[in-house]
Amino acid sequence: MARERRGSGVRERDLVSRAKALRESVEPLLPRLTAEAPRDRFDRLRADLEEVRSARDDAKRLEKMSHWGDPLVRSYAGLLRFELEPSTPTLVAFALPDGEVAYAPLARSTREAEVAVQQSDDPRRLLLGYVDWARKGFHFYAGRKALWCSGKEDRPPAEVVAERIADLPYRTVPDDGGRRLLCPHLAAHEPRPYLEVGWPGAGRTIRVCRKCLRDERHLLSALSEGAAVPDPSATFPVEVVLNVECHGGAECVHARIPELSRALRHRYELGRLGDAALLDAYLAEVRPRIEGARRPTFVAGGVCHGGDVAGFLTALRPSPLERRALEAALASADGYFEVDEPSASRALERLWSEHAEAIVGAITDDPAEARRALQEARDAPGRIAEILKRAQRRGEERELLEALPRYARLATEAAWIDRVARTYRTQREGGAERVVVQTLPREGKERGLGFAVLLAVGRAPAHAWQFTPTEQEFGGSLVAPMRALLDAPAADYHAALDALLRAAGVADWGAREAGPGNPGSAPPAPR
Repeated sequence: MARERRGSGVRERDLVSRAKALRESVEPLLPRLTAEAPRDRFDRLRADLEEVRSARDDAKRLEKMSHWGDPLVRSYAGLLRFELEPSTPTLVAFALPDGEVAYAPLARSTREAEVAVQQSDDPRRLLLGYVDWARKGFHFYAGRKALWCSGKEDRPPAEVVAERIADLPYRTVPDDGGRRLLCPHLAAHEPRPYLEVGWPGAGRTIRVCRKCLRDERHLLSALSEGAAVPDPSATFPVEVVLNVECHGGAECVHARIPELSRALRHRYELGRLGDAALLDAYLAEVRPRIEGARRPTFVAGGVCHGGDVAGFLTALRPSPLERRALEAALASADGYFEVDEPSASRALERLWSEHAEAIVGAITDDPAEARRALQEARDAPGRIAEILKRAQRRGEERELLEALPRYARLATEAAWIDRVARTYRTQREGGAERVVVQTLPREGKERGLGFAVLLAVGRAPAHAWQFTPTEQEFGGSLVAPMRALLDAPAADYHAALDALLRAAGVADWGAREAGPGNPGSAPPAPR
């Protein structure tokens, strides 16, 4: 809705100044013409404007001219008439897509023509005076320095094309021919959904993927701003493309994806949807159809593998642990399954809510460990792969330790070195070093045994200062049997422990537990 207000002396002087400039030439009111534009139509307009200019000192004639002819001619006559008898003008304001604009009603003309004449030094304001021409088939493009017309051919001048491309709201990379401008992800051939806005007349197409799109930006407006054309939808066609690289064959759901609906395209063209919102709305529109597929369909990072589970898993690059978990979870999969990135961890996170027990069951057969992993996942969602690795590691550690003999009674030295040796089995050099340093007593044979451990795992130099020369000498004499214990197979562990302790002078050091379930123990006596 237009709003009226009283102008000021500044506005009056501004209008007079603009009128004085237009007294000298009508060129600022005319667009520049490309080779395709019809000269005769603009020659007639020029002649009409020159007739008004010839009466620039005749107030009565100008007053009459401000009531007839082309709207631009009327507005031009009204401005020259105002310059002869200036006064504080009344201003009328109305809204445009790029903000509010005000003009002084000086002629019986359209508001667009009034703005075009009174602000003819701004090509985008001058463009308003030619909107009716555009409705009749002409193409106009407002550049930074001039307004251009290409007639009924949609071929914008090169300088306007360069300006629009430079002002794009996204970083793009031209393809080999320079006709297609792609965001960095699409330029790297990543199969991501994208928004495409074309400009056939300029021989350009711009594609931006969902990862780059922003909802507060509007790619169509960036290209079409300052353009007045007969059919904007044809001049700047808009498409959204799912961009799935499909290997599922002709029967795959991706072979029949519908195009962007007319309703969504219209809302975007009116500026009611931003770039990201348009793409998201399209995905929401086609998602039920895609996910309703009854055939098993596996998609990873924009690549459809159809029902090929093995190919899908290979694309996720899983570790052996992750592959076992995924195979267990996908064994009963039916229908559509997609992850946005080809990542095993992302796939496990997607599958966890419905297949948690199957996933954990593929990693461990220990009920207690399975319950622990499930609880950890509830406490830290989004870290499924890490939790599974920990569960597998704890299971492997348990298997290593369960293969070793258990002891009923151990001397102090034997219990200490058995703890260190078991820790080495599961945590290797770092674990053994840590236990030695943290539990080393102030005196006793454990100190020599501890130095032997540090020598055997290559960590002695950093801790030598904690041992007396005697303890170091004693530990040095035990390095060979200590290495034999640390590296001994489970079946030889007891003999290696016995040999080490005897070499250390600890003869009566303990005994194994009797009974089944203790590796290497004697069977229970018959009843």
